[in-house]
Amino acid sequence: MFPGMDADPAFEELLRVSEDVRAVVVFERGGEVSASSLPQDEAAEVAGIAEAMLAYADQLRPNRTAKRLEAFTREADVYVVTSGERVTVAIAEPGSTAALVQHDLRTLLVGEYAVA
Repeated sequence: MFPGMDADPAFEELLRVSEDVRAVVVFERGGEVSASSLPQDEAAEVAGIAEAMLAYADQLRPNRTAKRLEAFTREADVYVVTSGERVTVAIAEPGSTAALVQHDLRTLLVGEYAVA
């Protein structure tokens, strides 16, 4: 767990109720990780990859800002949700149900992490 986040109720609940989600990272665009269920170095790497994904998506549609991204690989499914400058990333089992993971992110991280 990220320092200071070992008992974070929102993360614990998300990981408990979502059978597919393996990890969650919250960060500010262009900034540092604010919370994660991963060790700090892994969380920073995930945040950097998500930041690059968002930047690329923004280049593809220059008049719009990406608010939600999904990427699917053999090893994991990745969900990126933004709310202003706050970004939440969920890493899920391959073949996860996108709608359920997105719903869990919105439902369980609204409030303290402002991911609406």
